[in-house]
Amino acid sequence: MGERVFVYLASVMFLCICTASGSLRGVVPSGTESVESLARRASANQVEINIKDKVTLKQKTITIGNISTVTGDNVELVKKISNIEIGRTPWPNNFRKIGVYFLKMRLKTSNIKLSDIIFNGARAVTISVEATRITGAEIVQKAREHLLSVLPVVDRETTIELERMPGVQWVAEKRDEIVLDVSLVDSNKDRGNIELIVSARSNSVPFFKTSVVFKVRVFENIAIAKKQIRRHQRLTKENIFLGKRETTRTHGLSFSSMDDLTGKVAVRTIRANTIITEKIVETPPTIQRGNVVKLFIEANNFSIVTKGLAQETGRTGEVIRVRNLNSKKIIYGKVVGPESVQIIF
Repeated sequence: MGERVFVYLASVMFLCICTASGSLRGVVPSGTESVESLARRASANQVEINIKDKVTLKQKTITIGNISTVTGDNVELVKKISNIEIGRTPWPNNFRKIGVYFLKMRLKTSNIKLSDIIFNGARAVTISVEATRITGAEIVQKAREHLLSVLPVVDRETTIELERMPGVQWVAEKRDEIVLDVSLVDSNKDRGNIELIVSARSNSVPFFKTSVVFKVRVFENIAIAKKQIRRHQRLTKENIFLGKRETTRTHGLSFSSMDDLTGKVAVRTIRANTIITEKIVETPPTIQRGNVVKLFIEANNFSIVTKGLAQETGRTGEVIRVRNLNSKKIIYGKVVGPESVQIIF
């Protein structure tokens, strides 16, 4: 039995050697593929994956073709292997490593025969993402420029102090493709702690938003009480002067001209060196309720004048109710002077 096995194996080896040398081409049984044919077919399906050592990519899904050079005679197979996805790029300022073992696993799950694959090059590839470092100073500068463009600058002195430096931001794009936008949280605020939001985008894709807070101090030339002013006392140059004061925390509108205070009186007692604001002064009524007034109409080159009794208090330009003393009817009129009301139809 042992001798027969030995003879059989020897015969097979002889056939293989002879076939390889071409001396027994006619001896190969009909219907049996030659060794040369098998070798050619195996070579046609063979693909070489030459793994790169390092790659830097745009933010995307990674394919085998991104991290290696894939070559072979079978164009369709090369294309299929090149397009096999193996994960996402890492976050900016980070890296990811992918080795041969992981690639073999992805090839197997994609129904690729590992016997057809030859791996060359590095044993693992280090992947980083194309990214730009946006410093806190750059973010602050962008926010400051926007703030200066919207703050009032007439008749005032303004100082701007940064409350806190924002951190560094990484954006997965080239610098010239990144746009920084700035917006005010409260567009009506022009002093005190003002917050702005700086955001980054590229091709309409948002990346980050960060807050920047500035402390804005305002100094203005404004009206100030020269001495104590009693309630209902009229404001004049005798008791008011213009001086520079910080108005950052001043509540209400202040006055930068003496003309703005003409005819106004104190609502309450005002202490010396107090900033004059709209909340502590008022324009006294031109007509008091119960006053006898002159009612008049002017239209089409004629005028009618009669007497009336004010039914409510009013200032110049306001419309009040007035009783016509002749007809006893209640009508409406516009206050035009201390004793004059123009009838409104």
